[in-house]
Amino acid sequence: MSLTLSGLCVEVQGFRLKDISFQVEQGKCLVIVGPSGAGKTLLLDTIAGVYTPKKGTILLAGRDITRARPEERNLGYLPQNLALFPHLSVLDNILFGARARKIPLEKARARVKELAELLRIEHLLDRPSPLTLSGGEKQRVALARALLVEPSVILLDEPFSALDNFIKRELIFYLKEVFSTLKNTVIHVTHDLQEAFLLADILGVMLEGRLEQVGPREEICYRPHTLGVARLFAGSNIFHGHIVEINPGTVVVKTFRGLTLELPSKEDFRLGQRVVFGISPREIMIIRPGRPLRAKVQVNVLPAQVVSILDSYGSHLVFLQLEDSGEKAELEIPSYVFRDLSLNPGSMVEVCFKKDYLWVLPEE
Repeated sequence: MSLTLSGLCVEVQGFRLKDISFQVEQGKCLVIVGPSGAGKTLLLDTIAGVYTPKKGTILLAGRDITRARPEERNLGYLPQNLALFPHLSVLDNILFGARARKIPLEKARARVKELAELLRIEHLLDRPSPLTLSGGEKQRVALARALLVEPSVILLDEPFSALDNFIKRELIFYLKEVFSTLKNTVIHVTHDLQEAFLLADILGVMLEGRLEQVGPREEICYRPHTLGVARLFAGSNIFHGHIVEINPGTVVVKTFRGLTLELPSKEDFRLGQRVVFGISPREIMIIRPGRPLRAKVQVNVLPAQVVSILDSYGSHLVFLQLEDSGEKAELEIPSYVFRDLSLNPGSMVEVCFKKDYLWVLPEE
């Protein structure tokens, strides 16, 4: 079922969610990413019915559930701490929600069998306590409990935050497969950008109680609406300057240190206006000598010197000083590409700031 929030405002112990609005269609996954303290868990608790909003509405398939009791909402909730009961067996932990919803035991047991097979936890059902389970096994048991009641929407609160990277990666891929099979509508909150990009059909960014932007992943990464959203993806590649030229669909900007770039623009900018602009470290390209350049990378080509290099496991971060302006920039290169470039601190290179992936905003 679809879930729609309109103008939701919530206040709990002095913290506010402000004017939250979005829609998630049946079978889609909305991932809301943001730092700790942004209000992500408060948002899930409000959708689940723990808190009542001061303003706004929550619609589930068009039905107003804004003030419905939690048990009337038909939602599944996987909290960050999983909330498994150590005194109950694994089977009884999964069945717990069925008793609360008054689902007949025979039907509930049949559903447990289906879910255990889907989640590959059949061998765990006889365990007398979840305390003996691994982190990944606990996640799947808690998920089975949430899915048992056949919820219209699944709410996931940082479900992988306590797992190591190897288990997390495996579970993310598996979870995507499970939700695709069951056609669940999912709202998942996290502070992990990689996790968000792997799971999201729609991505949202929450900062200080506001949902700053919701939309396709590419749009949020490359066309941020606010500087707060842009900072999540640009690394150190954020520059301040002013507009020196306006052309159809593009603007030319110049920083106060003299860096000049051509950027795409759909905004109502004016000459001389102060702006902030930037680019993802993954969208700055090192030009290889002697190779023909595509039209898209024949603008914004600049000489630079390598200042330092960091191995980031699977990719390398290369920190540059742009020769003409002295501005600093950061780029990320896949390790297999890096090995072919023979880069070292002090190396001189030419780099291209890919025009189509630069963003520009009015200075706040």
